[in-house]
Amino acid sequence: MTRPGSVGEHSGKARHTAVLVAAIEAMEATLAVAEALANERRRIDLAGLEAEVGRICAASLAVPKGAARDVRLRLEALVRALDRLRTGLAPP
Repeated sequence: MTRPGSVGEHSGKARHTAVLVAAIEAMEATLAVAEALANERRRIDLAGLEAEVGRICAASLAVPKGAARDVRLRLEALVRALDRLRTGLAPP
């Protein structure tokens, strides 16, 4: 059993942060592809992208304080990219 503040808890939080950062990086790439497709007038599933960004935001609530600022800045950039994508799409 891991006690609060123990090494196991620290490595668990570090692992969570690493997984979260990887998910953010993957979503950044996905949004870049979606933006390129939208520029070509291809259909984009915004609902799926919004849901995934929402899951990433929810997962960010568990990051350690030391990583929170950097994660927050990356999340803000994701939301701006999603907003740009939404704004650039023509109404159905």
